[in-house]
Amino acid sequence: MDLRRHQRFPAHIQSVLSGPHRGEWVGTIVNLSKGGCLVETDGQVYSGMHVSLRLDVPGEASPILIARAAVRWNRKREIGVGFISVDPSHQERLDQILERLK
Repeated sequence: MDLRRHQRFPAHIQSVLSGPHRGEWVGTIVNLSKGGCLVETDGQVYSGMHVSLRLDVPGEASPILIARAAVRWNRKREIGVGFISVDPSHQERLDQILERLK
């Protein structure tokens, strides 16, 4: 049974995760929803860690920024990220991307 609040859509979006005092890690978002995403990365991240994300969406003039997010789980190279805080202008752009992915 899937208990997610938001439907996830397959994606292939390059991203950069930034952690407090821990640097940056490159990743690829492989599915995306209004409330979170699944990222493939070789970065050293762990459950409970707070990060910010930069989504480099093909065809977009500038990245979509997720100001605050939390790593909900990790296994091998995959991490589940839940969005905590997204600026309204970036949320609007994220919603437009999700409409295209539907």
